[in-house]
Amino acid sequence: MIKCVKCGGETANCEYSGIKFEICKNCNSVLITKENFELLCRKIDETCEIIDLMSLPAIKAKKDNYNCNACESPMEKTLHNGIIIDRCRKCNTLLFDNGELSKFFAKFSKKPIEISGNAKFIKIVCDNNKTVEQELHKTQQPLKFQSKIVERTAKHSDGWAMLGILVFVTLLTILLFIIACAAQTPVLFAIPILLIIALIFLCGGFRTIQPQEALVLTLFGEYVGTIKQAGFYWINPFCSSCPTFATISTKARTLDNPKQKINDALGNPIEIGIMVTWEIFDTAKAVFSVENYSSFLSAQCDSALRNITRLYPYDAPEDSNKVSLRGDSAEIAVKLKEEIQNNVIGAGIRVLDARITHLAYSPEIAAAMLQRQQANAVIDAKRALVDGAVGMVEMAIDKLSGNKNITLDDKTKTQMVNNLLVVLCGNKESQPVLRSDKL
Repeated sequence: MIKCVKCGGETANCEYSGIKFEICKNCNSVLITKENFELLCRKIDETCEIIDLMSLPAIKAKKDNYNCNACESPMEKTLHNGIIIDRCRKCNTLLFDNGELSKFFAKFSKKPIEISGNAKFIKIVCDNNKTVEQELHKTQQPLKFQSKIVERTAKHSDGWAMLGILVFVTLLTILLFIIACAAQTPVLFAIPILLIIALIFLCGGFRTIQPQEALVLTLFGEYVGTIKQAGFYWINPFCSSCPTFATISTKARTLDNPKQKINDALGNPIEIGIMVTWEIFDTAKAVFSVENYSSFLSAQCDSALRNITRLYPYDAPEDSNKVSLRGDSAEIAVKLKEEIQNNVIGAGIRVLDARITHLAYSPEIAAAMLQRQQANAVIDAKRALVDGAVGMVEMAIDKLSGNKNITLDDKTKTQMVNNLLVVLCGNKESQPVLRSDKL
């Protein structure tokens, strides 16, 4: 049984919507890993910027530091949004006292958050009910995979300071070489030669990182961290970058997938295309969780587009409340964004926007659908014309009947209705006919 690091009470392992954490039954404190904490952040608000609590500076507090129950290492304290948070950098875990989770997200999220205990807050956020649409349609389950590698900041030194040291060592090497030449002693030549070899080796550790770029480093096949801050740095020359000799862009990018032919909810083949705006928020997951994150995102966009399109018809009557691809493109775009985000979050990708860029019937049925739309338009126009003509006829008869100087019998009213409807509903201009006989 795992004991609480704060009060020593019994803890329980819980999981809501794929988010794992430990909660103390006594003090209600929550111990959660950095990876699951980021999943909780995305569950609450997908648009917010996640703060790396592991990279914040440590502070000294009046309370004693706790020892992590996983690795027995002393935990540090850091301050963010006015909340003191305990953390263990060795195993990347965070400790929140009771009520601190809701207080943290109340300042962190753009959405309103109710201040409550940790257990109630997590249950409200993660154990939400399914929507009616999910109950009516069997939608595709989100792609679930987790990487054991968690993004962290790599150890590095200031490049300019290291450059100054190497310049000093270079001058010292030149001086030693001059002394060795003057003394004509073979042993003294070994020292500057070794320094020259060391200088050449150490010069391989300089790296320049541009804004909105990240450098993912590995040492002998083991991930050692990521540098996201732009600048000039010196790192261990034995470290290699992934991809090799390249940085990863964290800028917002656009993926314009080619249009697809998909059947809508009524079985009609349609052509539809989307444009997705995305960025990388976790470089470690993007590099090590999938083979190629760009190709992975493109494949998941195609899958989500096919899954969403089959749930809705291309078009729906205006008087009905049914959601359609053509009439409710904004609502469909939101569902597409959620579907894609659920599938690619494990690869460290954040979907910023998803929009439909092309929507049309397939060529083989486009002509038939156009005729149907024209027929529906003609029917609607005729219906409106008839409704207006009937109202005008009723108004005319009511006004004539109310005139005391005019007397209308049933036969005359019937003939008048017939004549007025022909005049009002006819496609061509009517020609009057004068009768000389007696009515």
